[in-house]
Amino acid sequence: MEEAEKIIIYESFDNVIAANIAKTKLDAYGIPCFLTEGNFTNLYPLRNDIFPGVRLHIFERDFEQAKGILDELSDISD
Repeated sequence: MEEAEKIIIYESFDNVIAANIAKTKLDAYGIPCFLTEGNFTNLYPLRNDIFPGVRLHIFERDFEQAKGILDELSDISD
């Protein structure tokens, strides 16, 4: 039996829009990912220990590739 691949939280975002931009970028490069906690962020816009923001999840094996792609995205938006 194969061992399940580990899913990690890559990053937490303050808003759904920023999280979706990152997700769309990873999707375009074929990196599987998904978002969680989007509804909580709409209800409670301040990030804290209870509401950590919108979470972007990826497979651990894709971390380096995702980091390269999303670092490039942050360079453009700065």
